[in-house]
Amino acid sequence: MKKLIKAMKEKKVNSNKPSKVKQEKNSNRQVAFSKKKTRKIASFLVFGVMTISLLFNVIHFSKVQTIRNMVQASYEEIDEQVKGIEVGSLIDSQKLVVYTDDFVQEYINLPKGQEEREERIDKLRSYFIAGFDVSNLENTSEFVGSRSIDRIRFLDVNRTDSHEAKVHYLVSYKVTEIEEIETEKVKKEKDEDGQTKEVKETDIVEEEKVTEYDVELIVPVVTDGEGFAVTNHPSLISSDIKADIQYKQSPLEGEDTTAREREALTPFLNDFFTAYGLSDEKLAFMADVDQGLTNKVYEELNITDSVRNDNEYILRVQVTFRDRETSLLSVYSYELLISEQNRRFFVQDIN
Repeated sequence: MKKLIKAMKEKKVNSNKPSKVKQEKNSNRQVAFSKKKTRKIASFLVFGVMTISLLFNVIHFSKVQTIRNMVQASYEEIDEQVKGIEVGSLIDSQKLVVYTDDFVQEYINLPKGQEEREERIDKLRSYFIAGFDVSNLENTSEFVGSRSIDRIRFLDVNRTDSHEAKVHYLVSYKVTEIEEIETEKVKKEKDEDGQTKEVKETDIVEEEKVTEYDVELIVPVVTDGEGFAVTNHPSLISSDIKADIQYKQSPLEGEDTTAREREALTPFLNDFFTAYGLSDEKLAFMADVDQGLTNKVYEELNITDSVRNDNEYILRVQVTFRDRETSLLSVYSYELLISEQNRRFFVQDIN
């Protein structure tokens, strides 16, 4: 009986427990589900990392390329600036004026002979840019005569670009034109009967007509950093460099001199300008100057302004000199710095 009751209890307990097979099946399903989810998450993570990495690479490449372009542009800009400085230094040099001086001489001077004119055209061709037609510089087919420079004066350079400029000249020249003039002469001849009669003859005489000109000439020039070339026909302009300017000379700094002081200075000034006009040997003891004038005879002076600073005087004077060999008198202006020591004067500076 006891055994039967014990057996029934064990059966009841066993019926309440899940079966081992069922538990193993559920466990396998959970493990399979976990692996599939893990693979999916891992795939997303790998793909995400690859996408982000690719994106960063694209951004990095774009930045690097942008930096390279900026650096290249900077190098090109610096190179252009360096070239511009090199070219500009040549367009600003004295070589430009020397070149255009020579050109103006060749351009203005026009010889009389045809052979010399052709040689002139060949020389002018070397001054112009490549391909420039120098045959239409002027029409000299009907001009009989010559043109020659008397004087050429450089005025200014107007820089129009880093490698271009216009050079301004004042040119004085004369044109000599040969004109044919018919003249009649009366000659006395004897006819067959021995009678004297007057016969008119027409002669053609060549006369030279000389005309002088003063013109302002503009020469357009370009440089490649190594040399120059004229770019086009020169042009003539007219400009007025004279001006009606109201001017007041700046006052001297110091205490105004007295009449007594100016009276004391006058004998010294007379002696000084006498020696200065002729470069007299006494000049070295009266002034700190290398040399004076030549053949200028001192006549008189006028003190227009004067001040004193301790033992120094500053004077503005008008001095009249006469040419030694003539009676021509001319007035010149000077400003002097004079020192005084022991009642002796000495010119420290004159201009």
